Amino acid sequence: MKNKLVKKILFYKKGFADAFKLAPIVSEKYGFKRGGVIASELWCLLRYGASPVDYVRFEFYKKNHQERNRYLTIRRYRKLLKKFGFYNKTTYGKIAEYKTFANYIHRPWIVADKETETQFIIDFINKQGVVFAKPDHGDQGKGVMRIKADDSKTIEQLINDCRRRAYVVEGTIEQAPEIAAINPSSVNTVRAFTLLKHNGEVQILSIMLRVGRKGSHVDNWGSGGVAYDFDIETGICVGYGRDKQNNPYIFHPDSNVRMVGFCLPNYDQLIKTIVGLAKLVPQARMVGWDIAITPIGYELVEMNCPGGHDILQAFGKPFGDVFRREFN
Repeated sequence: MKNKLVKKILFYKKGFADAFKLAPIVSEKYGFKRGGVIASELWCLLRYGASPVDYVRFEFYKKNHQERNRYLTIRRYRKLLKKFGFYNKTTYGKIAEYKTFANYIHRPWIVADKETETQFIIDFINKQGVVFAKPDHGDQGKGVMRIKADDSKTIEQLINDCRRRAYVVEGTIEQAPEIAAINPSSVNTVRAFTLLKHNGEVQILSIMLRVGRKGSHVDNWGSGGVAYDFDIETGICVGYGRDKQNNPYIFHPDSNVRMVGFCLPNYDQLIKTIVGLAKLVPQARMVGWDIAITPIGYELVEMNCPGGHDILQAFGKPFGDVFRREFN
């Protein structure tokens, strides 16, 4: 009970601080009075559970009560997370995930932990040439290491780190040429959100392509990547992309590739892959799937449960109603 109260106090304390920090962004962009923006941010924090970041990202300053109330805000999202608490605590980790979805993962990989022999790790890295080491528990690309076979310093760091926490060490993914052309330094992935409904039907909520920035090895929003929204029926990019700061991009900001009208290859195969993945773990009813596009098809990169409320609704489509209907 005390823990819950402390978390609530910290939530609102941060919200109040962020309201003052972010108000100038809206005020300067639209000419609103700063005090009015702060008051509106705080009202939305209390009324809808929308953090000031939600307020800016979902453009609550343009919306009325009915429109705001349709969004899955951070407070509502955290309540949703409790629905997945047991799943997350007992099975959610990259090692368990890779075993569960083995048929959808085609790259070589190993577990590196305190039980793994050092020479086994070194031999695997030497064979692959380049590997990615991902913490068993982590998100938004945090803690991911790109390691070359001749990089003895980073190999030593991995060997030391894996004695404290487990890693998945995996070979690289070859991207389809048209996807690599957008940004060749990162594996640019489809992020597909699914909801497994009470009747067992898989509903695809959103499909987007996340693309890294020049020189970055990850495409994650939290690491500076740009996400582009795609029409679920056709697999065609239907508008500008956004980064986590809500900046719009018609073209990729580094390669200048025009994204509007871009079509995902072999789209029917992608839909079959997404539905197949969602049915494998029915207890994880809401998932954000990261899927690579390779020259021979689609390959799972990782599963995110539930996957984040921000990027899901970044393109003006609220999902609060969907989750109220399915989870209340």
